[in-house]
Amino acid sequence: MTNKELFIKELEELNVELSEQAQEFFNQLKSGKISGMGFTENGKKILIYMQNNYEQCGNNFKSKEIGEGLFMSGRSVAGSMKKLIAEQYVQKIGLNPVSYGLTDLGKDYQFDN
Repeated sequence: MTNKELFIKELEELNVELSEQAQEFFNQLKSGKISGMGFTENGKKILIYMQNNYEQCGNNFKSKEIGEGLFMSGRSVAGSMKKLIAEQYVQKIGLNPVSYGLTDLGKDYQFDN
């Protein structure tokens, strides 16, 4: 269970009454329409890159290739992937070498700007 899932479960179990604005945010968080923590600058760049190259790469991305496309080190990409995986935008799909693919949430996520 991710930290986000645990947070949602525990808040629901508390059965507290939230303000209208807080309830709207909570509902969006549960539905996956917003990230629990927000995106880092690199995380946002990586997700957009993966969305834009989804079909061309067959939803199979390696850190080195993403890094080359974004002029970042593969190590920086790999570090940012941990958060994208935790937030369920990306999943590991291969181990040797490590490769990543977008989840449905990652494919569908739209940034405000």
